[in-house]
Amino acid sequence: MRISITQIFTALATTLVLLSPFEARAQAAKPARSPSATLKEVLSDYEQYIKAVDPIAAGQRGDLGALARWPDNSPEAIAENQRLLKAMQAQLATLGDARLSDEEALNRDLLRERMELDVAGLAFDEERIPFNTGDGFFTVPHYAADGVVLRSEPQARAWLAKLAAVPAYYATETANMRRGLKTGLVRPRLVVERDARALQSRATQPPERQALLKPINGLPATMPEALRKSLQTEGLEIVRSKIQPAEKQLADFFQNEYLPRASDSIGISEQPDGRNFYRYLIWRHTSTKLSPEQIHQIGLAEVARIREEMLAVIAEIGFKGSIAEFVAQLRTDKRFIAASTEEYVEKVRDLAKRADAKLPAFFHTLPRLTYGVRVLAPELKDSSSGYNPGSPEQGVAGYILVNPGPVDQSPLYGMPAWALHEGVPGHHLQIALAQERTDLPLFRRNSDINAYVEGWALYSEHLGIEMGMYRTPHEHFGRLSLEIWRASRLVIDTGMHAMGWTREQAVAFLRENTALSEPFLNYEVDRYIGWPAQALGYKLGEMRIQQLRARAEKELGSKFDLRAFHDAVLRPGPMPLDLLEQQIDRWIEKSRRD
Repeated sequence: MRISITQIFTALATTLVLLSPFEARAQAAKPARSPSATLKEVLSDYEQYIKAVDPIAAGQRGDLGALARWPDNSPEAIAENQRLLKAMQAQLATLGDARLSDEEALNRDLLRERMELDVAGLAFDEERIPFNTGDGFFTVPHYAADGVVLRSEPQARAWLAKLAAVPAYYATETANMRRGLKTGLVRPRLVVERDARALQSRATQPPERQALLKPINGLPATMPEALRKSLQTEGLEIVRSKIQPAEKQLADFFQNEYLPRASDSIGISEQPDGRNFYRYLIWRHTSTKLSPEQIHQIGLAEVARIREEMLAVIAEIGFKGSIAEFVAQLRTDKRFIAASTEEYVEKVRDLAKRADAKLPAFFHTLPRLTYGVRVLAPELKDSSSGYNPGSPEQGVAGYILVNPGPVDQSPLYGMPAWALHEGVPGHHLQIALAQERTDLPLFRRNSDINAYVEGWALYSEHLGIEMGMYRTPHEHFGRLSLEIWRASRLVIDTGMHAMGWTREQAVAFLRENTALSEPFLNYEVDRYIGWPAQALGYKLGEMRIQQLRARAEKELGSKFDLRAFHDAVLRPGPMPLDLLEQQIDRWIEKSRRD
């Protein structure tokens, strides 16, 4: 899983009140315009909107004003965002099914669905619960610091302004959580307990170790030394006088005010209007409107199928016993345990270069942006993130992120599939290709449609078979162990959030059907409790991409070109699964004629 722009968007949700040319145009009488001109206008307005609501991403693309700001999730800002979205929706609706070019029609359809989803989400006032298990508004600053490179004095001063604004940012989110406490929308106790501990630990760290100083401490040596030292001193003083007190206040709020009133139930359906909220979250994270019961059954069928494949690999190895017994043996086999985090990182780097060499045989179009491998920053150790997108505009590479936790929880036989998921042909290849499509509207280049993004990454694990990336039966078993973990999520997430499952039932299901270590499977269940429906996108997205490929292979026969198929999936950028299916159907027809 990448440092999800999903994770950041979940924490950001919506931000600053927008004052743009759209305001003036929306109130002015306009002469009749062509559908193309109207669409272009709406796209321009929406681009200004998303630049305002996501200052983190805008700052990483080089926007100096955005670099100085945090999100504004205040009720006033949310209400204004909702008003603007509805006005843009109304303008887009005037197009109806007007005649447009294929690319214009795709822009219209993608934007229509995107705004429909945005407006539907705002109605649930999700800002009242702006955190999940290990991530949320309080990790947004750390993600921002990890993805910013400062190269000039104006950039440095913008970052210092951003640091000084941290207390106000936390205050807004705290007010939102207090509204949640008053209205009954709160996170489960076990989620709050985990995050409260992390916040207490962070509040007591020395100011010199504050992660938000990373960009200012990395100012280029070409900057005059006196200026560089002055800016760094100013940053440290902001941490001491503003950020540390704010973090202490936030930690105390979690421990003393929020935790005593946290929810004793784990399912989101137990929250006010929770059943409808869960169905909305399924739509957001899977880009489908399948019911929880349908997803649950899909998960059970996939788990059964994958178990049969795992048993076949075990038989190939020659082991006599059950999957659980085989996994127990693997956990004690030192061949599959790295001696240190450093050794694990080195093996991931080696795998990444082997994957790089295979790409031209499977993809016509490859990104220019490179990627590396590094250890996840300590302040984000509780995050589930495994990839950090780069910035072509700012010259920042993407990174596979290795969690510095115990290496025995990340057996080497599972490492190839994981690295393909996070790096290439998974997250890095897909996200970097979209970032580099500067001819596309901004919202398409940076869209974080979970089922597409995570579905592609899981598809990439399977593509590794054809790429020859799994060299031993044990590595094939490792891929299957990751796949059955994703299939199990369909069962567990819907079980806990819609069907009354207990946490113990979910843990037992993962223990029975996966090779996850006991600490990791407990952490994973807690992640699903704190982030309803997010884990559903992986398998549902992968299954749809596999189905589309199978359809294309069948209908095109000898005309099927795998590299061209991958271009057809990736080059238009992320999109909901139904629209992706329409795109591939059009590609099949075109390929048949060519």
